[in-house]
Amino acid sequence: MAAYDVTQEGNWDGKNILRRITAPGTAVAEAALDQARLKLFTARAARPRPGRDDKVLADWNGLTITALVRAASVFDQPAWLERAAQAFDFILAQMGAHDGRIQHAWRLGRITASGLLDDQAAMARAALALYMATGAAERLAQAVHIAEAALKNFGGPDGVCTTTAADATDFPIGPEVRPRSAADNVTPSGNAMLAEVFAVLFHLTGEPLWCTRTEAILRGFTGEARALSGMPSLLCAADLLAEATTVVVTGPTEAPNVQHMIRAVLRAPDPTFLLLHAPDPAAISHLHPAHGKTGGPAAYICRAGTCSLPIRDVSALRVELVRKVTRTETGC
Repeated sequence: MAAYDVTQEGNWDGKNILRRITAPGTAVAEAALDQARLKLFTARAARPRPGRDDKVLADWNGLTITALVRAASVFDQPAWLERAAQAFDFILAQMGAHDGRIQHAWRLGRITASGLLDDQAAMARAALALYMATGAAERLAQAVHIAEAALKNFGGPDGVCTTTAADATDFPIGPEVRPRSAADNVTPSGNAMLAEVFAVLFHLTGEPLWCTRTEAILRGFTGEARALSGMPSLLCAADLLAEATTVVVTGPTEAPNVQHMIRAVLRAPDPTFLLLHAPDPAAISHLHPAHGKTGGPAAYICRAGTCSLPIRDVSALRVELVRKVTRTETGC
């Protein structure tokens, strides 16, 4: 009772909530507590267990995967990156539909809810995070595939997406009235995350179409300035489109100096820094400002359609990454 704050009157609302309040004691005292806890555990095991929510949600997993990838780089925890990749592959294998979209919920081997816009956007965003952390070209391709499927199934004629898919029949108001929103709730809005995905794809590929698609979503929600205070994620996507800096790292991925430069970029605190892996610089799209760069290993810092001279020393790259960047307007 002394160790776990048990009193006659209770320690919370007339009841006792067990919490250890004493410092560890002697070996004999701790052994006695071990035996006491075993009796308590046996008694508790006879009671009905609380309900357990064990469904898998694609959008929440997408958010978690992106966070794990970022944390793996910052804290040098490769196991977290591996877990993130495993989770992503599970969602794609178990919850991916034949048309490329991602379903919303899965439990006990079956889909229990159809995909929403948030699922597509969060998973495309996760694929981009995995691409920048690993350099695996398939991750970039997966991001493009999910993004295209999202536009096909959720996009409207003006480029803004609805929360439910065009073929969804379970919307209570009726299939002809579908919600469109960019306001954040407890999680970022689907349209905002998708705008971020499009902006990142624009900066990684140089393809103007992705810029146009980002601007279409931004344009769909910027008519009422007072509403923007509830759309911080959309504002971040707009900032990313205008201000992002792409660091292109050329040279063999396995080369130590290349690895050091990649880690330096991934650990940079500025969320507008993006990483483009280019083991073969010749493969960089002709639409990208880094097209034609040769002579790796090297890093090129590209912004507003212009790239820096090659940086071959990781210390010099770190200096450039933390240096204040003059903000200039970028166009498509």
